[in-house]
Amino acid sequence: MSKVLKIEDLNRMNDAFAKYIFANEERKQLTLDLINSFFEFEGTAEIKDFEFSDRELDPDRKQGKGVVLDVVGRSSDGTLTNVEIQLEQFGSMDRRTLHYWAQLYHRRLHGGEEYENLARTVTINILDYKLFEEAEWPEYHSCFAVLNTKDVRHALTRDLEIHFVELPKWKHDGSRKMQRLERWLAYLSSKTTMEERRRLAMEDTNIRTAMEAEKEFVKNPLCITAYEQHQKYLRDKHAREEFLRKEGEAIGEARGIAKGKSIGKAEAEKDIIKSLVASGISVEEIASCLNKDVTEIRKLLN
Repeated sequence: MSKVLKIEDLNRMNDAFAKYIFANEERKQLTLDLINSFFEFEGTAEIKDFEFSDRELDPDRKQGKGVVLDVVGRSSDGTLTNVEIQLEQFGSMDRRTLHYWAQLYHRRLHGGEEYENLARTVTINILDYKLFEEAEWPEYHSCFAVLNTKDVRHALTRDLEIHFVELPKWKHDGSRKMQRLERWLAYLSSKTTMEERRRLAMEDTNIRTAMEAEKEFVKNPLCITAYEQHQKYLRDKHAREEFLRKEGEAIGEARGIAKGKSIGKAEAEKDIIKSLVASGISVEEIASCLNKDVTEIRKLLN
């Protein structure tokens, strides 16, 4: 039996919870408001309506990489928008995002149609981790487009618009009134107290609607199960990464020992890699941890 889930304990960046709030036809206004908070912040064209679309994109070639999106829909002006809320850190997030954007952009063009039927396609990523190093980009919000490097005011097209919000970089000292985007970030942030959320709800009807929906979420056994499964997945993933990190350190030590002894470095690595495989760690994960090719790992094992 699932334990009682309290509203004050909710992780609002949890995949199951985020989809319950933002991918629900009954609360479409919340999705529209969240999207427009980005457009308002960046000074790009806002949308007036939003219709949900199929979140699953089939690969366009045999054994291609399919995509399942968090929230996706289009407005009457043709703008197609995808919102992704990410707790876990993915490798190659830049290419992953471009892949998602490209899948969305070309899916609207059917055989024989003109390229002029392609339209503005926006990807919004709200991340619970830092994507860019502080020295590279210290701000919490970034927005990318296709611009002329000779003069960034000159755009090739306005069709591509990719937003990133790095939630750990966002801070508000209370010295000024929050903008709409900041109110949503405050609502989602784990650093925000319930009292602070209640104050937000008093000045923002959409935040108030989201908080009312939370009460129904924690009463629904199916929602709680989905929520707990995602939390467990995140805990397990963290534990595996920590295990791999420690084993990676052990391999480094083994390499050092091998240098001072007659045993070969490859033999020292192979023994530890075998123990990792025996523990249920995949060859792909081991290769990623050790910064090696999968074929190299398999060669060591064989």
